[in-house]
Amino acid sequence: MSNIKAIFSDIDGTLLNSDHQITNCTKETVKKVMKKEIEFILISARMPSGIKAIYNDLKIQSPLISYNGALILSSPEVNEKNTILYSTTISKIDANKMYAIIKERYPDISFNLFSYDQWLVEDKEERWTKQESDIIKVHPIEVNLKKYINQDEMVHKILCMGDTDLISELESELNSSFFDICCYRSKDTYLEITSNKASKVLGIKALETYLAINPEEVLAIGDNFNDMDMIKYAGTGIAMGNAPQQVKEASDFVTKSNDQEGIKLALETFVLS
Repeated sequence: MSNIKAIFSDIDGTLLNSDHQITNCTKETVKKVMKKEIEFILISARMPSGIKAIYNDLKIQSPLISYNGALILSSPEVNEKNTILYSTTISKIDANKMYAIIKERYPDISFNLFSYDQWLVEDKEERWTKQESDIIKVHPIEVNLKKYINQDEMVHKILCMGDTDLISELESELNSSFFDICCYRSKDTYLEITSNKASKVLGIKALETYLAINPEEVLAIGDNFNDMDMIKYAGTGIAMGNAPQQVKEASDFVTKSNDQEGIKLALETFVLS
């Protein structure tokens, strides 16, 4: 019998297929898992609003982990005010420095700020921003980003979007210039930046006491480099079939791809069997 008490699932490339949808079969499998009183927790680089629609669709009543662990909220179903369980932000100094670097040296890269449940941009019609809005079904707010940063507002995440070569160059520059941030690519064209006090494994650790669980009772499943730490940490770490080879090598089990209902197979194999 499975000893798993909590499942931490990535969203894009894992729970969702390439059309950014959850199949009906996967929905039914997740609901069967929750009927066994196992916590099903979504852990994503997305903002809370980009996660809540999925929670409502699946009727999940567990906390949610957004911005790759930078902001953890109580269940949106249990508490409409979404009590903050954990929050860590990028410093004003670092946010200003990154804004200057990108505006001066990488003008073709889209620069986006996220604060609590707000997505802030300077041009919501910019092509990368519009693309992301279509995916997560959330609309950004137009502001003067430099002014916003200098008002000491909280910045939970910076998202930079652009062509692969530019994103790779920017990632190398930021990693060599900053010590208090964490940079990772959630896809070849997306660079996600948070405080170095945020990661998916730290998000899991932050909820262990809250949920009265230990690592051996955790199943973590994901498809990309920002999922590797939690896959290694969890008692059962699963990589999607569409994951890069390094992520697969870090896992205990490789399931099918997100277009072959890989998460359904993983849950049936390790939780429902």
